[in-house]
Amino acid sequence: MNKYKVLGAQSAALPVAALACALLVIPSFSGAASLPEGPRPGVSVEAKRRPSSQQLNRLDRLEPLIRYFSSLSYGPDDARVNGDYIRALILTESGANIRARSRKGARGLTQIMPSTARWAVAHLARENYDYLYVDEDVFKDFVADDLYHPGLNVLLACYLNATYNQRFDGQVELMAAAWNAGPGAVRRYGNQPPPYPETLTLIRRVLGYIDFFTATVGVNPASPGLALK
Repeated sequence: MNKYKVLGAQSAALPVAALACALLVIPSFSGAASLPEGPRPGVSVEAKRRPSSQQLNRLDRLEPLIRYFSSLSYGPDDARVNGDYIRALILTESGANIRARSRKGARGLTQIMPSTARWAVAHLARENYDYLYVDEDVFKDFVADDLYHPGLNVLLACYLNATYNQRFDGQVELMAAAWNAGPGAVRRYGNQPPPYPETLTLIRRVLGYIDFFTATVGVNPASPGLALK
């Protein structure tokens, strides 16, 4: 059996011009934490990062996956993550290139390490949920190159970042820091971003792309800030 479900009609890519409209219908979550106003402590925000037209075209084709997996809740605490954060992470990590690979072996859209993926798929397997776009057989047959499959990569990114969102009370800098350096490193630095150049750069870029999306479409009145929780 193919480990991946074929994308159906509901996964047809949205036109590039419709990307901004699509972002306006991201679900808001009760008890949502908003992005803080003004400078973030310890992390300067880059000017709005403007994706290239090629990156936006690639991101456009991923919209059904991003919207679906970011609409789900994960784990016993029903943790969730906002779609704009996932969009920003994809642009930061790979420029929306599904075949991206780092020198350290991280793979796919959000540059997930195989060891991290194995931990996540083991937890997802226990949830026994019938996901769209991903065949659950991959959870027991996982190999590192499965991370190049966009559906699985976006699912894992949403699952992991939803848990970070829950753990760090919707603080975007700490979510991004945990993604790059691990939640243990964030705890070791007193729930502050670790002072690693790579981590701080990733945080700045993620925030810059989030600011781009916010400035492009405005803030959804039903969803104050980015409503990360």
